[in-house]
Amino acid sequence: MIMAGYEYMGDLPFRNVYFTGIIRDKQGRKMSKSLGNSPDPLDLIAKYGADALRFGVMRAAPLGQDILFDEQNVELGRNFCNKLWNACRFRQMQGGEVQGEIDVNKLRADDKWILLKLHAAIKELDTAFTDYRFSDATATLYRFFYSEYCDWYVEATKAVFYGTNEAAKANVLAVMDFVLAHTLRLFHPFLPFITEELWHGMGYATDMPDAQGGKSIMHAPWPKPFDTDFRDHYSLDDCYLEFVDAKFDLISKGRNLRAEARIAANKKVKFIFKADRDLPPNDIEVIQLLLNAETLEINPAYVPGKGVSSVKAEMGELYLPLEGLVDTAAELARLTKELEKIVSEIAKVEQKLANPGFTQKVPAEVLAEHQKRREDWIAKRAHVQTALDGLKT
Repeated sequence: MIMAGYEYMGDLPFRNVYFTGIIRDKQGRKMSKSLGNSPDPLDLIAKYGADALRFGVMRAAPLGQDILFDEQNVELGRNFCNKLWNACRFRQMQGGEVQGEIDVNKLRADDKWILLKLHAAIKELDTAFTDYRFSDATATLYRFFYSEYCDWYVEATKAVFYGTNEAAKANVLAVMDFVLAHTLRLFHPFLPFITEELWHGMGYATDMPDAQGGKSIMHAPWPKPFDTDFRDHYSLDDCYLEFVDAKFDLISKGRNLRAEARIAANKKVKFIFKADRDLPPNDIEVIQLLLNAETLEINPAYVPGKGVSSVKAEMGELYLPLEGLVDTAAELARLTKELEKIVSEIAKVEQKLANPGFTQKVPAEVLAEHQKRREDWIAKRAHVQTALDGLKT
């Protein structure tokens, strides 16, 4: 083809060549009609949808490597399409037309956080597309939309939507419209049908402000990373990333306290927070909401008594009084047994690592794996010991 290009066109016809992997079955065999191990794409499309098939296969196809086909990847693609649809449906349920300009004076830390995460995702996608790493692009989109947008931002917005401040609600909707309009365009190469449908259904198929729209999503401009003027206008400083990441880390650790005490996630409980900084009322509401706390007492001088589980985070210390929630004696017995098991596992790993016959003969990656295992067990031991100390105090 290169020689023909020079012969008939007088120029090099292309400069980049993409080598696709071979799709194999779970046993690593090439798919063929004679083996009967090749699924019919039309059957998969009928069952899961064309977008689901495309996204599922692309997500499992690292550059230059063969793919072991698994229908579960296509099912994951379908579930992801459902998630995208439901997220847009959630926005529609909040009512109102497509919002226009975002009011910089009403932006919360969570709003700035998701805008900064969108900016980072667009930059990662640009790099992935430049390097033809399409599976990396799908991984970035999956992480941004599923985890950062749906699992955290959308849940945090409920603190505003459950309130009575209509101006704050309108500004959150403006942020959601901005993020979703960008997100649909980022997904369009992988999910062309559902994104086109949602583009119209969400009301984005118009001449939106800032030249972000298009009658078809195919004609909408490709998102670009935010320039300095945009970031300065909306005060998108990286400090908001650090602050909100710390807040969500606190919430995750608080949820773990409930799980470790075997308290149902839907049960309202009391938390006490010994914060090391002043928090805006909205952020306190978000923490309380996402912890599903009946009350969240902010008490910098709190001294825990007996039967109080605790965890230390970057923002401070979070306490969960267990009285009336768990059988303290049974919980002490369970944690003591768990601690004994952890100590036993640490001893096993350290015995191996102290053996020169093992450390000098195994590959470096195996040795690193055992060292990591020891670190993990030591961290678990400290965590369980803290829980035990809280119950014994």
